[in-house]
Amino acid sequence: MKIYFKTFGCRVNQIETQSVSEKFSLAGYARTENAGEADFIFINTCCVTEKADRDVLNFIKKSSALNPAARLLVTGCYSTLFPEAVLRLRKDALLFPNPEKEKIVSIISGKEFGPDFFKVTGFEGKTRAFVKIQDGCDLKCSYCIVPFGRKEIKSKDSRELLEEIRLLLRNGFKEIILSGTRLGYYKCPEKGWGLKELLAELLALPGEFRIRLSSLEPMEINPALLSVLAGAGDKFCDHFHLPLQSGSDAVLKAMKRPYNGAFFSERVEMIRKLFPRAGIFSDVIAGFPRETERDFEDTLLFIEKNALSGLHAFTYSAREGAEAGKYPGKPQAVKAARSKKLRELDLKLRSRFSVSLTGSRLKVITLKRKGDFTLGLSSNFQNVLLEGSPGVNLLGEARIKGFSDKFLSGEFS
Repeated sequence: MKIYFKTFGCRVNQIETQSVSEKFSLAGYARTENAGEADFIFINTCCVTEKADRDVLNFIKKSSALNPAARLLVTGCYSTLFPEAVLRLRKDALLFPNPEKEKIVSIISGKEFGPDFFKVTGFEGKTRAFVKIQDGCDLKCSYCIVPFGRKEIKSKDSRELLEEIRLLLRNGFKEIILSGTRLGYYKCPEKGWGLKELLAELLALPGEFRIRLSSLEPMEINPALLSVLAGAGDKFCDHFHLPLQSGSDAVLKAMKRPYNGAFFSERVEMIRKLFPRAGIFSDVIAGFPRETERDFEDTLLFIEKNALSGLHAFTYSAREGAEAGKYPGKPQAVKAARSKKLRELDLKLRSRFSVSLTGSRLKVITLKRKGDFTLGLSSNFQNVLLEGSPGVNLLGEARIKGFSDKFLSGEFS
């Protein structure tokens, strides 16, 4: 039996799909990259934006037309929250809400696989491995419906997590990225450890590797956590992703974000004191319903003032079930214009940050060959084109010579 996998949305979804794929392989199913020849089509859905909704529904239509005989196995946030929309397109689709996702392989194959919090053993063709350590969110952000799709807050046991990471290291991975819906909510079920204690254990493991954090809320940054990270030396990647969403206190309040601009700035400064070359990136929403032109200009100024390293700009889209979905919306032209300005600012920030690194020495992992160069990724999340052929999946140091066309250039040693 052949199975095709399609994943939409966040890193957590991608990890979950990888874990499910590994279990199907153990159950005797063959993974195919051709949906037209598949007996089953596994779809892990997303509902973070209206575009994500459209992408999911369009794929269901296209895959059904391409291969009407294949059974659709549909899971993820969109199908959890809007099952009837999926069934209108494919009434015979098998739906698995997020809490049932880990049972899919056992149900379909008839072979028993116990819960393991989506353990993974590898990522084919990659030098970096992603590990899910936490799931669930209880924030009440007025624009978001993800917490309705991932209600249960839970964490992977630290013992199982350490075993999983040791296996990944034995399998040759030298960078581990910890992921979760709310990474800072991590709490070991057995020992009661928080993220700080978990990281202290992980960073003390022997071997040549490094740990990267996928994303942290501003409220989850504190001196105790940063102290543990700073004490890890090269084993911790000085890369922080802190969702901002808006630089206007009025908009943050309307969004029901649990901080203000001053708090966010304090966290950025806290990071920079310990990690002077840290890459600090953020998410920003353009065109939130209650965002005035002045609010938006304040956001641009706030981002400049904090000298962020780059942005992920999202155009606001109303979500069914979210409080802000009831607010009068902005014209599409206004949202598009603000998104464009944020993208332009992002390019400026990334260029400025990259130029500031010229002449420095950065810790990099080599990823793959790219023409006459080797592509590397620095600890602070910069792409580096390395001269020559140092090899792939190596950790080392690069002397940065310059920057052009979105890439740093350097020499590996």
